[in-house]
Amino acid sequence: MKRCRCLLLALLAAAGCEQEDTAADPRTADEMYAHVQYLLKPHVEGEKSDFAGALQWLHKAAEAGHLQAQTDLGGIYLQGGKGVESNPQEAFRWFSKAAEQGSNEARIYLGTMLAAGQGCEQDLPKAQKMLRLASDANLPEAQYRLAMLLLQEDTAETQPEALDLLARAAAGKSLHTAALAARSLGNIYAKGQAGVTPDMRQAATWYRQAARGGDARSQLVYAIMLLDGEWVQKDEKQGMAMLRMAAGQDYPQAIALLVNLLRNAPNAADNEAEAAAWAERLDSLRKK
Repeated sequence: MKRCRCLLLALLAAAGCEQEDTAADPRTADEMYAHVQYLLKPHVEGEKSDFAGALQWLHKAAEAGHLQAQTDLGGIYLQGGKGVESNPQEAFRWFSKAAEQGSNEARIYLGTMLAAGQGCEQDLPKAQKMLRLASDANLPEAQYRLAMLLLQEDTAETQPEALDLLARAAAGKSLHTAALAARSLGNIYAKGQAGVTPDMRQAATWYRQAARGGDARSQLVYAIMLLDGEWVQKDEKQGMAMLRMAAGQDYPQAIALLVNLLRNAPNAADNEAEAAAWAERLDSLRKK
């Protein structure tokens, strides 16, 4: 009897361990995706994240229909890295699955890939369709990318929509996209494109917004405007500050202009140390 009781306890213990192991094994798509996040985080001091293991579970979650897993997997195959070779065709496949489930993030990727023929045949109408779906969800990046496609058509029908989309993207919460959209509007008004009359003062307003949003090219353009004072009030101090911001982003044209201005200023001797430092930085960029 005692032997039987011991055997029973051993069986119960084994059953308990088996149940715990099974419970720990992800079964649903959500559990699989949560396990991916777990494997990507170091949980012990000095322990590295398990990207290979995470990738395996990400595949399982994506195959089980997890929308974000499909989108993430598409991004991994699009970019490549960490032992994964870039595979645009595979990226397109997973983005397509996620887009079918309603992922606007995946729709933006799909629209961009369809427009460029990356991982698929170029299909501009379908690219616009994907981007318009995401744009209707008020996503600035989709609005910006759709606007740029419409500007390529450059017809009386597409021009007003493109301008409206750019203005909406420029007013969005995504600083990077807002800056790109504002710079595009600056270019349009400066060159008189998309059916608008050339207006350098309006262009300056958009370049200023883009510059303040961190766009290096716009910082250079607006810096020149401030230094010249032709379409905006002249402000050499602010112009030099803006020029240094563009140079600080390693924008070669901005660095070259900054070096030239420093070395040809009335106080050039006082500026030589700074000018030499910028010149060295420019030389280093050109050697890369």
